[in-house]
Amino acid sequence: MKLLHCLLLLLTCLSLTPAARAATNKVVRNVNGRAILKSEVDELMRARIMELQRTATSREQFESELAVLRETITELLVDQELILKEFEPLEGTHGAKIDAMTEEMIRKQWINGIFKGDRKKFLSELANSGTSYKKFYDQQRKATISETMRGQFARPDKDYITEDEKAAWLRKNIARFRSDPRIKLWSITIPGAAYGKTPQQQLALANEIRTSLVRGADFASLARTHSTDSVRDAGGSRGWMDKSTFPLPPLWPTVAKIPAGKYSEVIPFADSIFIFWAEAREEGKMKPKAEVDELVERGIMAERRQKAGEKWVRTLRAKAGIPQRK
Repeated sequence: MKLLHCLLLLLTCLSLTPAARAATNKVVRNVNGRAILKSEVDELMRARIMELQRTATSREQFESELAVLRETITELLVDQELILKEFEPLEGTHGAKIDAMTEEMIRKQWINGIFKGDRKKFLSELANSGTSYKKFYDQQRKATISETMRGQFARPDKDYITEDEKAAWLRKNIARFRSDPRIKLWSITIPGAAYGKTPQQQLALANEIRTSLVRGADFASLARTHSTDSVRDAGGSRGWMDKSTFPLPPLWPTVAKIPAGKYSEVIPFADSIFIFWAEAREEGKMKPKAEVDELVERGIMAERRQKAGEKWVRTLRAKAGIPQRK
């Protein structure tokens, strides 16, 4: 998670000009006397917005998730500021260690990892973006402090894991331990807009088609009549597909969940509207038992640490008189 956070941070730094940063220096929250600026929220949002644009299946979904994302990131910055405040008394004794950890992380993950050991290129990219190394370093140092403090003060209540807990967690997360399923898939593709038809009319048509399918209509007949994709003449049949062969990667997480014999909901995406039918499924193979057992224990402990972290941050919010996150 730390690497992902840092990657998003670098991407956003590279995409913002100095003028853009100055235009967004509006205070959105005050925490312990320190202002959190709109520009800070925007920087962390920018790369995630690009991800949302790829995965959202409608404008309404995009706008709804965007609003949630902005609030989430704002609250994460509030939490970080509270943790940094807790670290202040420890700066004298632990500051040098944090500096060393930050420098090592930047060297391993950024210079040697992302930039393949090319420090000059790394510094050049920062300079081109208008971001100084000092500012970048300070951002990474804050992340290092936050993660270290959580590890020190947000410890799980217990380390022992029962067999019942392992079994329950595995049932809940079984998909993580299987390879991707294969689905015998059919599709109907309706244009989002057509000559003489509004997008609302096209969406209504797609809903009518799905209702007909649920009531027993023949999929192939409806596909040949209404679909516009490359498998129309085959009645919408795409044959057996998996994640690597499915032609619309952003929709695979949705398609992969369709039960055998069932239809997807109507899915607006890009300039089209899709209906999928999973005629049959072949579930992916399980990973080796020894590997599964180890990953289950890691997963349970990770959840416990996350819950402990959330509990600890709630105490910091209460102490600072800041409302709890929803």
